[in-house]
Amino acid sequence: MTSAPTPDEIRRALWENRSAPNGPLRNARGEELVAAAEASGDRDLLRAALFGVIQAYEYSTERGKMMVPFARLMREWDEDPSAFDAHDTHTFHWLFKWVSSGMITLPEMPLATMEKWLAEMERRYRTAGHSERAVRQAEFELADHVGDTARAATAFAAWTAAERDSMANCHACELNDQGTYRVDQGDDERALATWAPVLDGSTACMEEPHRVLALSLLPLVRTGRLDEARANHLRGYRMAKGNESLLASVGKHIEFCALTGNEARGLELLAEHAAHLGTEGDPGNPWTRLQLSGGALVLLRRLVALGLAGQPAVPYEGRPHTVGELHDALAALTASLAAAFDRRNGNDAVSSWLRRRLEAEPLTDRLPLGVGTAHPVVRPVATPVVPAAADIAGEDVTALVARARELRATGHPATTALWERVGAALERTGTEPDALLAVELREHRALAAGRAGAPDARAGFEEVAAGFRAAGEESRAALNDLRTVYAALDGGAAPEEVLGLLDTAAGSARALDTAHPERTRRIATAEMTGARLAVVLASDEDGHEHGETHARFEAALAAFVEEYGAAADVSDLVAEAEQIRADRAWQTGDGESADALYASAVRRCTDADRPWDAAEPLTRRAQLRMAFGHPADAEEFAREALVLGAELADPERLGRIRLTLAEALLAQDGKEAEGAEHALEAAHWFDEAGHSDGAGAFARLTLAQAYAGAGRSAEAAEVLESALPALVGHGDDAAVRARDTLARCLRDLGDHRGAAEQYLLAADVTKGWDDDRPHAQAATLAAESLAAAGMTGEAVAAYRRAIDLWRAVGEAVLLARALRSLAWLHAGDGEPEAARSLMDEALAAVADGDEPSHLLERARTWTQTAELLLDGLDGLDGVDEEADDEGEGAADGPDSDAALTAAIAAREHGAAVRREALALLDRAAPAFAALGEPALDERVRCVVRAAWTESELDLPAEAAGRVRALMSDVSALGDGPAAAHLPRLERTLSHLSG
Repeated sequence: MTSAPTPDEIRRALWENRSAPNGPLRNARGEELVAAAEASGDRDLLRAALFGVIQAYEYSTERGKMMVPFARLMREWDEDPSAFDAHDTHTFHWLFKWVSSGMITLPEMPLATMEKWLAEMERRYRTAGHSERAVRQAEFELADHVGDTARAATAFAAWTAAERDSMANCHACELNDQGTYRVDQGDDERALATWAPVLDGSTACMEEPHRVLALSLLPLVRTGRLDEARANHLRGYRMAKGNESLLASVGKHIEFCALTGNEARGLELLAEHAAHLGTEGDPGNPWTRLQLSGGALVLLRRLVALGLAGQPAVPYEGRPHTVGELHDALAALTASLAAAFDRRNGNDAVSSWLRRRLEAEPLTDRLPLGVGTAHPVVRPVATPVVPAAADIAGEDVTALVARARELRATGHPATTALWERVGAALERTGTEPDALLAVELREHRALAAGRAGAPDARAGFEEVAAGFRAAGEESRAALNDLRTVYAALDGGAAPEEVLGLLDTAAGSARALDTAHPERTRRIATAEMTGARLAVVLASDEDGHEHGETHARFEAALAAFVEEYGAAADVSDLVAEAEQIRADRAWQTGDGESADALYASAVRRCTDADRPWDAAEPLTRRAQLRMAFGHPADAEEFAREALVLGAELADPERLGRIRLTLAEALLAQDGKEAEGAEHALEAAHWFDEAGHSDGAGAFARLTLAQAYAGAGRSAEAAEVLESALPALVGHGDDAAVRARDTLARCLRDLGDHRGAAEQYLLAADVTKGWDDDRPHAQAATLAAESLAAAGMTGEAVAAYRRAIDLWRAVGEAVLLARALRSLAWLHAGDGEPEAARSLMDEALAAVADGDEPSHLLERARTWTQTAELLLDGLDGLDGVDEEADDEGEGAADGPDSDAALTAAIAAREHGAAVRREALALLDRAAPAFAALGEPALDERVRCVVRAAWTESELDLPAEAAGRVRALMSDVSALGDGPAAAHLPRLERTLSHLSG
């Protein structure tokens, strides 16, 4: 039989439960402790338990349960208010506000009861001498909830005018409610201004800015502040997710995703909180369920409107649901909950609020967030913008066809989109195309099939070629003969068959009339195709070495450029050949030739009035400059590519340009914010191209690094965690880079345990590499994070791992630093001998080097060894003083002699330790001085510590002289940054002299 817990055990359990995660388990434990405290008969303990369980209820979905324990607290107060100390008295009155707001969230709580409670709260606050501010806020909340606009306005005015006292809600929470009221009045700008101190971090509390970040999302979008909305979503959701008391905020984040074209992200957020959606009769808080389910329903309505009702959603009531099924279930649930509140309130205020929320239209087609999603939602594709060289009013078919042919002739990127419009216009108007137009539309469909790798693409091109011949368009027939070659190759045709088709296509090109304006272009295209095929098909032939094949390809390209370089009508083809040659030169290490060839390709494209084609060689030129360590040049070329590629419609190419520019900016100090903008765009375009797990993941890694560099660690972590699964699948280098970046972000956010986990995973990846330095670095960083997380045992093991690795690779400086860090851990665990031994090892590691870095580490090791010795005296000094005190007041005898002897021994030991520490500091100070101004900060700290040590050794003159000498040296350095140390040294000298 288990014995009842003692009062001390209950107090310890109450303390532990205060820091437990919010939710049912904490609540249940709180209820158990109330029962145990009551059984103990200790009234003080019972009050503590009641306070504890009420707090647990407040930060969970079971707020309604707090009424019972608070009623018991009221009985305790009414029976003997003197039993409540000052803290408990304050807390007791504070809880009236929690109970008041909690009542509103329970539809079974009658209005009359709430009004009675409000009056009781006002009476007790008046009796206690508190301001009416908190009471008027409670009245406002009640009136606002039930839709009594006149009373709400009056109460709001009284609330904000009343004096703030100790019972007023925290400033951040008050601003939350005040801003929300402004939004409800339709004044987004004023709401955002009200929330500004919370959003900028000027005021905060346990649940702020978490809630205000969520509330600000839609107002920010409506007022055009999209960057802030994105940032607040990434930062705010990270704070809110998984927290029971913030489920309403989670609902806001889901709603934001639904109304900004981020339906896939919304589904993932919903999946993470699906267990909290609740069902009919669920014991969870009804208002919280309505807030979360309402946000989810906004998302589901949007998905249904996009025609995705049959797509899988998230499990509900223990079984999978489609979007449509979950929509219907939550629609019934939210309607039922709203109706319950309406019955209690006697009006339709809550159902009207819900209806307005659900009927909201999307605020923007797409607001890129930068985060990846595991299951992207397929949304309707927006039609690319067609250049308005000719105004095609009313989608006139004849004008559309003329413009489509004009763009096709120039190779414009919008050609495909315009042919789509031609087809749609014909269908809409019921116009029957003539023979030529019919073939052109079939050509458009064949090109789409070819791009998609459809098995019937070859047959489509053969049909189109025949159709153009029948229409007398031999040039276009010859072009589609060439397309047939590529389709056959993609379809797996034998090399002989592919080469035969090429011969036919080349013959078609040469057969064109010599006066035909496109004859040269068709022949040149066939020759380029032949050169490419020679490389592609070489892998299937015996007797050809890879190097020989590429040499022949290079020769063919050079000959092509030589033959057609002066032909203006094929400049783009010559530029393509030069770009291929540049790629090859780069691969073989000839960066100078590659750069010149890329530059020539750019000139040819721009001279031919095809700027969009210049974007690709410019992007590669930028990447080349990045590879050779010239990010400023890379930025210049990438920006030019962005301008010249403005009319591109290919999302993959647009993504490459943006990512290249982002990487160039990120490589330069102070440009992280703009780099983030371009990385965000790159991720969006790669998503559009279907490459979310490929190039899109690397774009997100760049985005996260840019955010981290700009001090936006929460956003960086959210983005990177979404991309991490894909990045881990792209090889060890990507995995380590991603985990290192994520770990740094988590460390900045104070999540040292999470950072350590990422560093340890990175260390496990790198331990098989030929170079052990990355492994050692990851182990060192893991050790630092483990130590910061208070996991000393694990940190010691990680430092040992790192020390062995640094020693093996001969990195003396990093070895010394790791040894010193481990020494401090041992010192903190009460192992001074082990700590001193490690300091000696650190000194030995850098003892022989003449490099400045070795001298610096020696100086640091001498200094830290001295600090370790001096820190160890703190306890002994106390023993010394205590022994002195006892000795002075004690009678003569054996005990007093022993105390005196102990005091003398302690004093002598302290003096010896100080002399040893001073000797170490005396070695460190000139070493720091020899390193000049870069080491001045450490020199100052070293000299000041030495001076105080001399003072403790009763050497005041020497201590003062040491400081004056340093002040003279610092003054000689002039009025620069060094002069900032003088005030501190003057204060030290004053204290020493006094």
